[in-house]
Amino acid sequence: MTGHANADVRTWRFSGTRLVRNLIGLLPFVGLPVVMHLTGRADMLLYSFAVVGAGLLIFAVLFSAARYRVRTDASGLSVRGRLRKRTVGWGDIEDAAVRPGRGKAARFMGPGPFRELVLLTGGKRLVVSSLPLGEDSFEELVAEVRRRLAARAG
Repeated sequence: MTGHANADVRTWRFSGTRLVRNLIGLLPFVGLPVVMHLTGRADMLLYSFAVVGAGLLIFAVLFSAARYRVRTDASGLSVRGRLRKRTVGWGDIEDAAVRPGRGKAARFMGPGPFRELVLLTGGKRLVVSSLPLGEDSFEELVAEVRRRLAARAG
């Protein structure tokens, strides 16, 4: 979490631990051009594709981590992802629940130990996963959302 001058504003960013795990997961792709060079089996075109591909994967992970942000303030909650930003006001949230992780990540990772915060707003869902935040920050976010919704109701 990153602090601000205003205690009413809280911000969470991509977990450093998760970033390291993602980059370690890319080692086989990054290592491919090195192996191709050392074995002498790479022609220049294939070698260039491998180097560019590895560079693009690293860039995608770093770009995603740099952009990701979850922020709460007096007006509501905003989530900035890789390409878009979504904001919901506290008064617009009809229901909030935490569920076991599922969806795209489960297809690639198997049954995950991650969880998702699901906010229902006007028939639409905003889903915030614990994967990019890490478990500790996810718990802080869930507690903050519960506190804000309880204050609104009471």
